[in-house]
Amino acid sequence: MNKILALNRSEQDSTERGFVNRHRWLLGSVAVAASVAVGFAAVFTLGPTAQPAFAVTPDPLNYRHAGDPATPILEEIAKEAERGSAKAPTDESGSQYFEQESWSLSTRIDGIQVTSAIVPERRETWTKPDGSARWKVRTQSPEFETASQRGAWEDAGSIGEDSQEYSDSRGPADPSDPRNQPAPTDPAAMGRWLSLGYENPGRGEIFDSVSERNLDRILSPAQRAALLRYLATLDGVTYRGSVKDRSGRPGEAFSVRSSYGGLPKVQTLVFDSDTARLLAYEEELTTDAGKLNVKVPAVVLYVTYLEARPA
Repeated sequence: MNKILALNRSEQDSTERGFVNRHRWLLGSVAVAASVAVGFAAVFTLGPTAQPAFAVTPDPLNYRHAGDPATPILEEIAKEAERGSAKAPTDESGSQYFEQESWSLSTRIDGIQVTSAIVPERRETWTKPDGSARWKVRTQSPEFETASQRGAWEDAGSIGEDSQEYSDSRGPADPSDPRNQPAPTDPAAMGRWLSLGYENPGRGEIFDSVSERNLDRILSPAQRAALLRYLATLDGVTYRGSVKDRSGRPGEAFSVRSSYGGLPKVQTLVFDSDTARLLAYEEELTTDAGKLNVKVPAVVLYVTYLEARPA
């Protein structure tokens, strides 16, 4: 019985919980029970044989920093989004389809934390007007940069060689929850909406919220403009430059430094410069990996937003 397992929060040090928790909601916040065939040892070890001392992590995106301040660039992209509103799908009342590719250091397959390869996951989500949804997640082919990495993966049991898939669903959304209301078109109201669900929302939490809200929601041009204008009011937002996301699409990157989740990191949002659509979200540890077996700086999570359209 092969299942992709969401990481058990209790198995992690508190300093690791930021990106671990994100990986759980990327998988629909469903903790799949471990197969009896996997057994106790496989669930709590890093693999059937030794994996690398330091986990294989993706290269960072190739940011081309222009040295310009973030605020005027965010405003210009917001204006472009508004100018293109006539061609953009804005109807939130119908069924919608979403597709993302993601990877997290906390990825587990058959209860084993994969550190010898990068095994992305492709998620498809279908939502209905009442907020109910179903989704399907499938692992993609393992990725390596060097032959030695592939050799280490093979020595560790070639975890993830066979594609794994699971699906799940949720019922209608609670209409009384303000998080389920349409996103506002006023920047200040947008900030309050993004802060919902966070006890003490700082800039790291806001960037996390932007990423999460775009998983299964199509924002209108006016809403996207409001989001960018709110980000422009946050202290510490920097323009990281032009970049191509992991699917090869050009965009503009904006980052914050935070300790969201307990470790110092850089969180980055990449937006399409013509439509203000979110293309990618990335998290990179900067100076301290805590108990994580990575060498800093290290990308520990990414989400690439491939498609969002009416179904």
